[in-house]
Parts: sequence; structure tokens; C-alpha cells
Amino acid sequence: MNNDNLGQRLLKLKEQLEKKKEQRSQLQGELKSLMKQLKDEFDVDTLEEAEAMLEEQTEALNKLEQELETKIKELEEEMGE
Repeated sequence: MNNDNLGQRLLKLKEQLEKKKEQRSQLQGELKSLMKQLKDEFDVDTLEEAEAMLEEQTEALNKLEQELETKIKELEEEMGE
């Protein structure tokens, strides 16, 4: 009886291991697809490059927003508002 229990536990562990291998394979495929998308759309090869690009773009956007706000205020002043 103890051997049957041990055999069942080992079989269950084997099934769990197979599921984990399948999940890992699926996640690796998704990662490969996402990295290809980063390369195709943004010409970056690593997540570090993507993060650096995002930071640069965010800073540029913030600067443009500030410039726009300044121009709107100047225009409002000229229009007498």
C-alpha cells in the first residue's frame, strides 16, 4: 500500500513537471515574440534599451508639454484673457 502511494505521488509529480515544462515553453515563445515586436517596432534588442528609450521619450514628451503650456499662456496674455 505504501508503494502504491509513493507511485501515485511520483506520477503526480511527473505530471506537474510536464505541465511546468509546457508552460515554460509557451512563455519562452511569447517572450521571443515580444522581443521580435520590440525590434521591429522600436529597433531595440534588449529590455534595457527599451527602458532607456521609454525614459528618453517620456522626458521629450514632458518638455513638449511644458513648451505648449508656455505658448498657450503667452497667447492668452496677447489675447487679453
